[in-house]
Amino acid sequence: AMKLMGEQSGTIGHIFNTVGSGVKGGGTPGYVVYGATKRGLPQMTDSLVAELEKGVQGYTKKETPGKVNVHTLSPGMVFTQLLLDDSTPELRKFPFGVLAAQPEEVAADLVPKILGVKGNGQKVEFLTTDRILTQFYKKFVLGEKSKYIDDDGNVIKRPDAQYDELGVMTQY
Repeated sequence: AMKLMGEQSGTIGHIFNTVGSGVKGGGTPGYVVYGATKRGLPQMTDSLVAELEKGVQGYTKKETPGKVNVHTLSPGMVFTQLLLDDSTPELRKFPFGVLAAQPEEVAADLVPKILGVKGNGQKVEFLTTDRILTQFYKKFVLGEKSKYIDDDGNVIKRPDAQYDELGVMTQY
């Protein structure tokens, strides 16, 4: 993709490497390979940014007609099959019921951020520290209930939406 983008004269291309569970360390039991690959993506992204901007030591920096930028994208916990498959009611209540969001909510936040990215090596996040602290405050100080998970750990289904057997909202 980088080579193809770089060959397009007068264009600026953006590649977003999607990080997820495991990116900040800690274990991902049952998802070892997933966690390991996500942990490596920020390093890979930083290396690609350095190569694109400075080249590789000992080699001539290749100039291209188009420009390529590489970033990380962190959607946080999203109610998908990966999140809900094999989950327990306890996990669904916390942390999912506090920190996870439906795909359209995540997309509504991330798409404008993606479209507004300038430069190279940016980190685009949905589940920011501010969002986490706000959600914790709402749950543990104000006592607000989850809008997605009920007190028994079941997915709350909207009447205007369709869901699969795991409780994942159908997107199309």
